[in-house]
Amino acid sequence: MSASTRWLVGVGGAVLVVAVLSAVIALVASGPDEFQEGTPERVVQRYLAAVADRDATEALSFLSDELVARCGMIPRESVTQRGDARFRAALEETITRDGTAQVRVAITESYGDPPFGGGESTWSVTFELVQENGEWRFLEAPWPTYCPPKPLTEGTSVPAAR
Repeated sequence: MSASTRWLVGVGGAVLVVAVLSAVIALVASGPDEFQEGTPERVVQRYLAAVADRDATEALSFLSDELVARCGMIPRESVTQRGDARFRAALEETITRDGTAQVRVAITESYGDPPFGGGESTWSVTFELVQENGEWRFLEAPWPTYCPPKPLTEGTSVPAAR
């Protein structure tokens, strides 16, 4: 084997080793980033993970006392019966002030069997949370659950449609 052939084999082997190491690092490092415990983002993340796992007990454990008092217990089926839909979420923005937080997330829901029978939709959802006993809890029914909004108080008006 000539010197140039050995050199070429050595460079090819080095490139192969770098490619394999890069693939291993990418696989190990992939996965969702976890937000810091005790933050509103972490509560939304844990809630969405429970919804993805269809774990109604865990998902509904993040509701505030006020929301439960207003709505009663939200039906477990709103979390567990999602058909074949799968979703992913991406944090867009968090606004925190005076013990409340709004966490806006982009939800992309995929359904059907790709490549020809599937589809997906993306929309923004704003989760409203309040601090209760030092923990963040949902003040309004979080997606995909539903509870009617708070009734208007006397003297409050709704802006006219334009």
